[in-house]
Amino acid sequence: MLENPTEFLKECIKLYSPSENETPYARFLANFMKNHGFKVKFDNIGNVIAIKGRGKPFLLLISHMDTIPGELPVFEKEGKIFGRGAVDCKPSLAAMVYAISKYDFNTITSGTIAIVGIVREESSLEGIQEFLKSDLSPDFAIFGEPTTTSQICIGYKGRLCLSYEITSMPGHMASSWMHVNAIEVALDLWNEIKIISQKLSSQGDKNTQSDSYFHKVISNIGTLKGGDLANVIPSKCTMKIDIRFPPLIKSNLLLEKIRGMKLEIAKKYQNNCPEFQIKEEILSQIEGYEVKGDDVMTGALRWAIFKIRKEKAIMVKKTGTTFTNVIGTHFGIPTITYGPGDPKLEHTDGEFVEIDEYKEALEIYQKFIEKFFYNYQKIISAK
Repeated sequence: MLENPTEFLKECIKLYSPSENETPYARFLANFMKNHGFKVKFDNIGNVIAIKGRGKPFLLLISHMDTIPGELPVFEKEGKIFGRGAVDCKPSLAAMVYAISKYDFNTITSGTIAIVGIVREESSLEGIQEFLKSDLSPDFAIFGEPTTTSQICIGYKGRLCLSYEITSMPGHMASSWMHVNAIEVALDLWNEIKIISQKLSSQGDKNTQSDSYFHKVISNIGTLKGGDLANVIPSKCTMKIDIRFPPLIKSNLLLEKIRGMKLEIAKKYQNNCPEFQIKEEILSQIEGYEVKGDDVMTGALRWAIFKIRKEKAIMVKKTGTTFTNVIGTHFGIPTITYGPGDPKLEHTDGEFVEIDEYKEALEIYQKFIEKFFYNYQKIISAK
């Protein structure tokens, strides 16, 4: 049983765990937590769920176990550990597991912690979707991903990913006015989506414009495919659109406006081509999420960061989308992201984590747990 925190982290990184191949790593974590008094189980898809303590508050500490594919050599050099997952995001989960395993639950009158390792984060939503079917009812949650130990992420944008297939009839370019060009329709659709995005951005909260990119609706074309020959009217085009939007805007509002515009475009082109169709598929629909940063959990983590680092924690909001959105929205609870490591190194072949930063995260988690349970009970007693 590995009781040295650095050796524990090394072993986590050595257990190569690309999506759908997390089992050896998952078993390693499960055995470690069982040996430290956790009740551990695996759900139907392979997520690890470990629980310790009893009563409220119920704190969920959750991260993913998989990495992107591409095994890298694992080694220690100049105070750093290199290897696949050395940033994304084995130090985050290792810090949670190791710190909580060492916490003495006999020091509190009431409190429960669940540590959950999710599968297939890098490849799909299957792991998190299966976990959300569980009967757990947490009051607070921290999702472990690299933020550096000085930063807490309290907000993420939502994501709406749409796929369109436009079909018409082929024709000769010499008589193009008699036909419907599927690629041109896709571009019309794209231009209207940009206009909708810009209008919604301009209607945002005027008090938050200093954080401009977080509060804007930003649309991008991911793929655009169509056409076979230069002298044949394209009769088919597929396009995928990625839209990131702030928490104040809801995905259904975006969909409503886009679908209204799509109907108008379809009516215009169907007059020239009865076979014309626009098929839509929703590939991803995740709401934006943000907490104020003054709840019991976030306050305790800010305090712990100050105690260990001797500086105030930096509260950040990111323009990406993560499982923090899904967890916070599903359970309706304060949810933040925190973990050691530089997020700029995610998905690169140069992944590494500073050993001192990882150890600092352990100290911060230990301080945080003590303060979190103390503050929660203090508030309950005052009611």
